[in-house]
Amino acid sequence: MALKIAIYGYDSDVGKLVIETMQNTHFEVEELFPLSPLSGEFDAVTLNGRNYMISSVDDFDFSKADLALFLTTKDESERLIPEARGSGCIVIDNSGLFSGDQKIPVILPELNPFEADYAFDTKLAVPACSSASLIALALSPLDDEFGIERSSVTVLQSVSEQGRNGTETLAHETVRLLNGLDGEHYGFDAQVAFNVLSHVGSLGDDGVSNDERRIAEETVRILGKIQGGLDVTAMQVPVFYGHTAVVHVDLKNGTTLDAVKDAFKACSWIKFCNNDLISPVENAVNESQLLITRVKAHGRSGKSFSFIAMMDNARRGEAMNVVGLAALLTEKAKERS
Repeated sequence: MALKIAIYGYDSDVGKLVIETMQNTHFEVEELFPLSPLSGEFDAVTLNGRNYMISSVDDFDFSKADLALFLTTKDESERLIPEARGSGCIVIDNSGLFSGDQKIPVILPELNPFEADYAFDTKLAVPACSSASLIALALSPLDDEFGIERSSVTVLQSVSEQGRNGTETLAHETVRLLNGLDGEHYGFDAQVAFNVLSHVGSLGDDGVSNDERRIAEETVRILGKIQGGLDVTAMQVPVFYGHTAVVHVDLKNGTTLDAVKDAFKACSWIKFCNNDLISPVENAVNESQLLITRVKAHGRSGKSFSFIAMMDNARRGEAMNVVGLAALLTEKAKERS
């Protein structure tokens, strides 16, 4: 059983990767409706050798689709999602509009696929954000094997987390600065090129940014409660694509360094790099797995460890999450039919 799927934002950076991922995985659709904010489009999107004509989103009847992927901005999601849900269409929203809404499932297909059942009742599912995906996927094999008492994570976010504005700002600023001109950091509070920012998003009175709060909340919703807590620090680095996380974890059950490494090696979504020198630019971009390196033991308890994790945030952290969630909902629809 294949579904009729609408995609709004097919031409965004993530949208292009979603179409590519669907193509590479031979994702079957009964019908595809690429939606544009413009009217009078006479182009088409190709998937699995078939061309699908582009339609204006404002003229589209969402009752024609079983599933709608919103790969657009928050304001467009806010404007159009009620119409799509009201037409009986299940929505996958990647805009962050429903961030923090405890009534809406946050789904990472590898770890909490059972949450997809609620999407049929709410007509809405939210894929985990890329930073939460990175942390949850990295911690999961250790949680399964040894249990996690607490964890502290520093995420070095690439500018593509902020969408096309982030990548264009970094490129534009770099050119200006190399030509002796002042930087122009559109959408950022400080210079992005050749710089590191101490936080991402606005800070609360407790010193925690809204971005850090979202990452921690989504990670815990996916993995389950971490008894001693999960502390997240998110910093902006001048990298186009690829997030890096520096993770410290205290386990419930003591073990050895080799056993921790073996847990990573046995995980299907992790590529273990031992102590190899790796970087987002050279190794993480276009990689469908997480990269884990520099696993270290701390103290003599056998419970305290640290490691570095990297991930292509746009491809693995967003596009693959969206397509994986669409595949999961397709399977659930089969079971219900």
